[in-house]
Amino acid sequence: MAEIAGDPVPTPLVSLGLPVFNGEEFLSRALDGVLAQTFSNFELIISDNASTDATPDIIRAYAARDSRIRCFRQETNIGVGNNWTFVAKQARASLFKWASANDEYAPDLVERCVAVMLRRDPSVVLCYGRTQFIDEASRPLGIYSGDFDALAPDPLQRYALARRKVILGTPLQSGVVRRNALMQCGYLGNYWCSDQVLIASLALHGKIVLLPEVLFFRRWAKGVASPLKTPLEREQMYQPNAVRPSTFVRLRWHAGQLAAILRAPLGLKGRIHGVSAVLGFTVKRALAKLRAAPRRIFSG
Repeated sequence: MAEIAGDPVPTPLVSLGLPVFNGEEFLSRALDGVLAQTFSNFELIISDNASTDATPDIIRAYAARDSRIRCFRQETNIGVGNNWTFVAKQARASLFKWASANDEYAPDLVERCVAVMLRRDPSVVLCYGRTQFIDEASRPLGIYSGDFDALAPDPLQRYALARRKVILGTPLQSGVVRRNALMQCGYLGNYWCSDQVLIASLALHGKIVLLPEVLFFRRWAKGVASPLKTPLEREQMYQPNAVRPSTFVRLRWHAGQLAAILRAPLGLKGRIHGVSAVLGFTVKRALAKLRAAPRRIFSG
């Protein structure tokens, strides 16, 4: 995949990656928020996932006036997970942040997160701010109550907490992460809820810090918020030619959790404990579903 525009800034301190597919409705707002960050020593990597709307025109217009932008266009839709991984793999800085084409950001988000990553505990692998939901017109909705931090010195304690707590991928959408940790974790899988797996995996590699301020504004509207999509619509985000929802999503989720444990720097004893925890959690979930099955049948 050739780079089609951009004159990379020398040695950026942060790389921002913005994957997009048919994002014309909110892309300009997202780009304005990214480019107006108070921390300006960054490169912005945009990957257009074969959009069919005005997205390419918007990207070209912004790239023409800001030399920090590097943009790529996929020849075919490679799936949302693969596109998010693509921008991360193009990064040159040691710190990386994903940016969503649908969402908005406080102007000091990057600055606040970078300050934590560079000046505090080097064991911190991810720093992010709290999340505010917004509607199509950027009007505020509720503040998300599910954001969390994971600060325990024991990696398996952090992992268990992250696996239990993470529902939405707000830490990845909002936060700044160490790129070497992303590489060690294997980036994102191309399947639904792979962001949950990656966040739990990052917790095995270091601490996750949640700042108290709202710094991320997630658009919560049908058509852009993936939890509001139908199962088939979600599957088509990852497999564009899918004609039915995947029946193996949870299996891939559990396999991803197991791979995270095996990949982490835990030592033999830690890996054994981690694998045992993952398998125990998987069996517990399976048994809970089996117990619920008769109730579902008779209630129907």
